[in-house]
Amino acid sequence: MIKTIKNWALVSLTVMAGFSLNVQAAGGYNIELEKVHNNVRDTESLQRGAVHFVNYCMACHSAGLMRYNRVARDLGWTEEEVVSLLSYDQRLPVDYMTTWMEDGVSEALFGIKAPDLSVMTRAKGNDYIYTFIRGYYQQEDGSWNNKVLEGTSMPNVLEGVRRHATEAEFDQFTTDLVNFMDYVGEPSKVQRWDLGWKVIAFLFVLLILTYLLKREYWRDVK
Repeated sequence: MIKTIKNWALVSLTVMAGFSLNVQAAGGYNIELEKVHNNVRDTESLQRGAVHFVNYCMACHSAGLMRYNRVARDLGWTEEEVVSLLSYDQRLPVDYMTTWMEDGVSEALFGIKAPDLSVMTRAKGNDYIYTFIRGYYQQEDGSWNNKVLEGTSMPNVLEGVRRHATEAEFDQFTTDLVNFMDYVGEPSKVQRWDLGWKVIAFLFVLLILTYLLKREYWRDVK
């Protein structure tokens, strides 16, 4: 039985390792991405990140798959608090978190429609988003560019934050922002993690019981 369990564990680890390598290979970039140490279980960080997202991202971008009342329920706010903090009482709790920008303005200003950010962390990864929002640099002519996406049309919206914050404060600010975007990308992630361990434990116990049942059935078979 122990040998069987070891073999099963070895196969599982091999599959997971192969999947991880494939993901890393597919998501390779020309620069080394900074590592963000965000935690979607940190409610206070998520709350700060939600406010940052509204103040610095939603002027152009949406999180169109997320409703305000879902954010309230998951982040420990009342519906009245969430519409006050995140929409300045301009939206209803059942509304989606759509941009404040009118149709066509983004194309006129930047030449491109600002993408919805609902699943951006799932598409690009947390480290990519973290490095991107921190990766702006000023060129000789005074214009801004980004080391992750050269020639990006997105302005450096965090320029003022970085200028007036300490390095530690800016690190926390950007971590909180990515943390909220990570949550938006998969709001049920924490519940999935918690359920996953329960399922694995159940399957492990079931494996033992099944093995013992098999031994009982075959005990008298010569």
